[in-house]
Amino acid sequence: MGFLHPELLLLGLPLALAWWRTRDRSPVTLALRGAVALLLLLALAGPYTVTGDDHRDLVVVLDRSRSMPEEGLSSAMELISLAQAQARPGDRVSVVGFGATAAVEHTSADDATFRGFEREVDPDGSDIGAGLETALDLIGEGREGALLLISDGEGNGRDPLSVARRAFARGVRIDVRELRRPEVADLSVERIDLPGEVAVGEPFQFNVWVRSDRRVESELTLRRGDQLLSSGRRVFEPGVSRIVLRDLLEQPGISEYRVELRNDGDRVPENNRGLGAVRARGAPMLLVLNHDGAQDTLVRALRQARIPVVVSTPERARLDAVGLSRYRAVILENVAASRLGGGMPALRDFVLDRGGGLAMTGGRASFGVGGYYRSPIEPLLPVSLELRQEQRRFSVALAIAMDRSGSMSMPVQGNLTKMQLADQGAAAAIELLSPMDEVAVIAVDSSAHHVVSMQPVGDGQAIRSKVLSIESMGGGIFIHAALVGALQELDRSRLVNKHIILFADAADSEEPKDSVAMIEKLHREAGLTLSVIALGTGTDADADLLRELARAGGGDANFTMDPADLPRLFAMDTMKLSRSTFVEETTPVRLLPDLFGLGLVATESFPAVAGYNLTYLRPASTAGMVTVDEYKAPLFAFAHQGLGRSAVYTGQIGGSFGADVARWNGFGEFFTTVARWLMGNEEPEELFAAVRREGRDVVLSVEVDPEAELPPDTSELAAVLSGADGERREAVLERVGEFRFEARYPLDREGVTVGTVHLGDGRLVHLPPVVLPYSPEFERSADPEAGARLLRRLARESGGEVGVTAGGFFRGERRGRTWRLVTRELLIAALVLMVVEIAGRRLSLWQSLRMPRLPRLPGLSRLRLAKRPRRGGEPAEITPDPAPAGEPDATPATPEPAAPPRGSVASALSQARRSADRKLGRQKPGSQ
Repeated sequence: MGFLHPELLLLGLPLALAWWRTRDRSPVTLALRGAVALLLLLALAGPYTVTGDDHRDLVVVLDRSRSMPEEGLSSAMELISLAQAQARPGDRVSVVGFGATAAVEHTSADDATFRGFEREVDPDGSDIGAGLETALDLIGEGREGALLLISDGEGNGRDPLSVARRAFARGVRIDVRELRRPEVADLSVERIDLPGEVAVGEPFQFNVWVRSDRRVESELTLRRGDQLLSSGRRVFEPGVSRIVLRDLLEQPGISEYRVELRNDGDRVPENNRGLGAVRARGAPMLLVLNHDGAQDTLVRALRQARIPVVVSTPERARLDAVGLSRYRAVILENVAASRLGGGMPALRDFVLDRGGGLAMTGGRASFGVGGYYRSPIEPLLPVSLELRQEQRRFSVALAIAMDRSGSMSMPVQGNLTKMQLADQGAAAAIELLSPMDEVAVIAVDSSAHHVVSMQPVGDGQAIRSKVLSIESMGGGIFIHAALVGALQELDRSRLVNKHIILFADAADSEEPKDSVAMIEKLHREAGLTLSVIALGTGTDADADLLRELARAGGGDANFTMDPADLPRLFAMDTMKLSRSTFVEETTPVRLLPDLFGLGLVATESFPAVAGYNLTYLRPASTAGMVTVDEYKAPLFAFAHQGLGRSAVYTGQIGGSFGADVARWNGFGEFFTTVARWLMGNEEPEELFAAVRREGRDVVLSVEVDPEAELPPDTSELAAVLSGADGERREAVLERVGEFRFEARYPLDREGVTVGTVHLGDGRLVHLPPVVLPYSPEFERSADPEAGARLLRRLARESGGEVGVTAGGFFRGERRGRTWRLVTRELLIAALVLMVVEIAGRRLSLWQSLRMPRLPRLPGLSRLRLAKRPRRGGEPAEITPDPAPAGEPDATPATPEPAAPPRGSVASALSQARRSADRKLGRQKPGSQ
């Protein structure tokens, strides 16, 4: 035990003197007061105790970036197993993985056996400092421990040396196991120098730069998109080699160039490829996506009006930022949302940030029944797709059987898990039901759990709240148990139309038993229907089973790899179930004056339509045609969305529901006018934008023509960028000159980044593409030994060892020390004793106890000691010393004191005392 402020113990001297001067006759009170004073003095000095345990902590820190050799993960697993085998009882082994970010993979609180790396870290970076700092925080205060760093030393994050010094200050060393790629030749594509922009049909020259650390012969291939431009074998000398190439572009938009070097045994094969991009300026084009990619009535009319049109199926079209850069507008002609794959977010950004146009035409494969409700595209449309009460023609009993197995607990989108997104999907389906429908929800793992029993939907809020609380509970999904549970709930309903939505994992659907035959019989005899929504692909292990179930139940089987797509799929299936969002009646059409906003002047009436998709006009949109029926629904509507434009024609063009429209005399003029409106305006010519790479950063510069007659509005100048992964980001443009603005943003993902500069007046300028050819992890370092030197220095700065063996993982001091203040305990004890002392005096618990008389010193026997004055001012008695032993007591008897003079203070006090004695019955015998 020790004290933080031992000098304060000197206050005990005046405290002891004060205690002695104020001592009481009761020894108990005196002792209690002394104890309280002592405890308060000790608490003031800051007492502490030192405890410890005989254990050590080891945290394994693994570099999981792309630059690590392939065997890095298996080597780390082997070292972790050895560490756990070397640990004694009470030792703790934890694991941290890091790339550009760090994550705790395993702690001592987890299962004793480490089963593998499961946490997501950004592999396109190596922040060694973040990994070490996260690991250092896992070693508890007062415990001895060490860090084991497994890395190649190639870092591009914060400086890890400061963390090493902090670890040394805590007595935590950093041991290092270095993993490096084999020392063989390394050939890499440094960059492809392309012009930012060229004109269509303009020849241009560009350079490919290749670096080699020794003389190497390799095959080189060059492709533009999918087209092979050049190939052959070349010899590369040590250093940097330049290859000059030429090309010519015949179509507008962004074109990608890929260079690949094929060299067996290369040390870092990931940097043997290069990527470049160039934008070609030319006449704007329009993309039409239809059922089969063939020219139809709409495409023919657009081409007759000399609008450049590309027609394709959704599957063949490239629907990302680069692919859409060729077009100014896209028309979705009666195609289902599922056929667009992952292209819907890119189409959304194409309209909002790139100023593109988007139009959708009707039919049984579009709008709500086509799966666009709750999709990224739906908010762009000038009409809403919800299912309203007036559309319902019959009631439905819906049973939703949901997989809640262990695989559903994985995080997939932000902080959401697969289970949470599935919950949102089921809630979206319930939201589309009407109060006259009934619903039940069953959560399934190895058995069925009835979360919501079959009941009327009502307002649905309470039911949705229960569904949104379903959590993953482990195990797998037993298909037969799920369907039996759903059938039990449907059997409680008296409604005729009954439907099951089975949500399952396409790779983990177990125990089907005779489910297919059972559903097929119920569908045939009772009209029961069933559809499947599955996480996975159509090639997964249980995909065929799920397709068979959907076929037997007369429904659809929808597969998705994107859990975020689940709410849309649940909503789509519910809309198809209602069979009421597509109106199959011949309906007259009324043209509205607002068509003039597109430059259209109706000279003849629009023909009646044989069918259309029932939608509702959004508040900020404009209707150009409405149906003449009970719904008065918009047949054609348009709106501005972000920097772009959107339009819908909810009827079908051609086919069984739009043949009369296709034969209408004004068909060509109407739809070509709509197409030109969608394609928007040309870019402003008084603004110039350029980009350049500076290492891993891109510098964007915008210049305003100082001689422009009408200067553009730069008050709200902003740049919006889309990376190869589809991530949207904004760059702030700051004024660096009278007519110049600049912004800087990092490139941390390989691929092509496209962007636009937005003006305050709603116009935009397209930026030249910027390219990161491969992950920054594979860029060649100017000093190939820098990583090894960094690892050696980390070990040296912290007192660790490079190349430590398994036997040395837990070496070093095992007795940890923990310092703990005990001030609070002493104060509590002092408070308790103080209460006891006060209670004892108030209740006279030890009043009969008196302090013993102090012994007299020799030679002072005749000295009379004066006692303290009594309360009330009465003089104290004078007590003579006792006579020495063997001598008679010569002290005469104490005479009665003389009566005090009448009228004095003493006389008054004596009279008052006698009066009090008489009243209290304390008179002495013979007293008057």
